[in-house]
Amino acid sequence: MDLLRYVRFFVTIAEERQFGFAARRIGISQPPLSRGLQRLEAELGVRLLDRGPHGVDLTDAGAALLPHAHRLLQAEHTLRQAAQIEATGSRGVRLGVVPQLPIAASARLAATAAARADGRARGGVTLLTAPTTALVDAVAEGRLDVAVVVHPAVLGSLVAGDVVRLPTALLVPHPPRASTDPRSRLRELVRVPLAVPPREDNPPAHDLLVDTLDEQGVTAGTTRVADERAAVALAATGRACVLTADPTVHATGVRRVPVPGDVLPLRLRVVAPERAPELVAALTAALVEPAGPR
Repeated sequence: MDLLRYVRFFVTIAEERQFGFAARRIGISQPPLSRGLQRLEAELGVRLLDRGPHGVDLTDAGAALLPHAHRLLQAEHTLRQAAQIEATGSRGVRLGVVPQLPIAASARLAATAAARADGRARGGVTLLTAPTTALVDAVAEGRLDVAVVVHPAVLGSLVAGDVVRLPTALLVPHPPRASTDPRSRLRELVRVPLAVPPREDNPPAHDLLVDTLDEQGVTAGTTRVADERAAVALAATGRACVLTADPTVHATGVRRVPVPGDVLPLRLRVVAPERAPELVAALTAALVEPAGPR
């Protein structure tokens, strides 16, 4: 059985909450999607999803197994990226970044790492994208030289640079109320669940986000997604809001609204082994977006 393929079916259906949307996102028709889910359920010996009049709901077993499914798919992604790094035989810098990092910031980091990496710059920079917990483990075990992670996080003995706060915006699918403007309070903007990464990607940062939403009076809750692409798809169908630090992320029919004040910035830190403080400082400076028009 193609376990990873069918696990991907399960995760996509769970995120889309409708077989038709999930099939279109994966790029297949509904019958093979349904058969794949049935084979996965038969292999695991549990029912994962229930179909209802308003879409698909997770069973208790499905809700319990979904975080494990997310971790399995993330592990596959990390494995493929690590294999690409090894296949190049690169002597350059192995840089890890979280998926939330804007593309332009990733480019600045790569250029800075290549310029500051002593003789290893001849091998270039290889980039691995993974959640904070996976990046911290990879740096601690020597599989990465340096990484950008979401703060707060459990870092162990790693050296960390200063916290850099990137401004964020909300992608909101609902039409504006007459009284809504960019300075509106968060609870007036988030009227459907906020799409967030799985808690296991970085428990401290996840808990801080949830606490902040509670403090701001947001009652719409959160919905778990695998990545920003899945989150934007939910926003485009009116089922979630998206918090993003990337100014290039937009969707048809979805408003982009700056988050009021310093309520929910993307907090980032550069981490590395103790032997790389200068590289940490240089990459921390590169995280800050240059002033001027975009």
